[in-house]
Amino acid sequence: MRSLPPLGLLLDVDGPIASPETRRVPEGILTALVDLAGRGAPVVFNTGRSADFILQQLAAPLLAAGLPADARFHAVCEKGAVQFSFAELTPLITGHPGHDAGLPRATRGTSVPDWVQVDSDMRIPADLESSLVRLLDDYADSMFYDDTKLAMFSAEMTVGLELERYREAQAHFEAEVTGLLASSGTGAEAGGAFQLDSTIISSDVEHVSSGKDLGAARGWERVAADGELPVQWFTCGDSRTDYAMADWLHAHGDRVTHVDVRHEDGVPETPYPVLTGEDLAAKGFGAHGSRHEEAGQALLEWALNTNGSPNATL
Repeated sequence: MRSLPPLGLLLDVDGPIASPETRRVPEGILTALVDLAGRGAPVVFNTGRSADFILQQLAAPLLAAGLPADARFHAVCEKGAVQFSFAELTPLITGHPGHDAGLPRATRGTSVPDWVQVDSDMRIPADLESSLVRLLDDYADSMFYDDTKLAMFSAEMTVGLELERYREAQAHFEAEVTGLLASSGTGAEAGGAFQLDSTIISSDVEHVSSGKDLGAARGWERVAADGELPVQWFTCGDSRTDYAMADWLHAHGDRVTHVDVRHEDGVPETPYPVLTGEDLAAKGFGAHGSRHEEAGQALLEWALNTNGSPNATL
């Protein structure tokens, strides 16, 4: 008789896993993820972050914390445009103990490993990217160019900057970006293939097909290719756009529950269950009022303590 994983996880990274303030992954989350890997739970990190960020800030500390070589962990980055599987990392770390785990870089200007797959059809044109980088010169005191992105353009908030100051600068910068996309004919509103997406800590110019639904589809394919699919899925994010993960799984016929770790925008009506930090706290996992990575850790600890039972409810 086949043994199906009781649960699988599709996780946004900024917010539920990495702190939006420090960009670091708390030790408790690393430990919980390693434990879930040991139980055979498939995990997909579905993020707008770059492959390099996942390698250096998440994969390296997970490996140092004892992530098993057979972990069914995958990363779909840049909202679907870039992807890789953690199984590719095991041969790279032999003889390289320590926090950096001997992992390669995957940035512009480096030799990106061939197992980091980049969708060439979603890559921003070089001339458009150059124009965006030049625009960013006037905002160097509040944001920086993320040169680890291999397909999209991202201007990210300077770490430690006051949020109010960043919001003001972001609004001015995005107005200029919108004008550039329109005048160049590359923007979606002008029939082009690229669009501006404003996030809590960044301004992204991305292909119109980008999104957490595309990331969910590509993550699901990787999980299906490396073993049995789980009985049920839990998706987790900190913005309305993250609901697209659960939307895709539900439409695909999978059993799914979404966990919203920052529900200040309210919880929309959905055809699947939605949980918040308050729901988790009511069952003894995390504190009331938990947000972002604290609520993300509460979800992981609930999954471990219920053993991911498909009959467990909140």
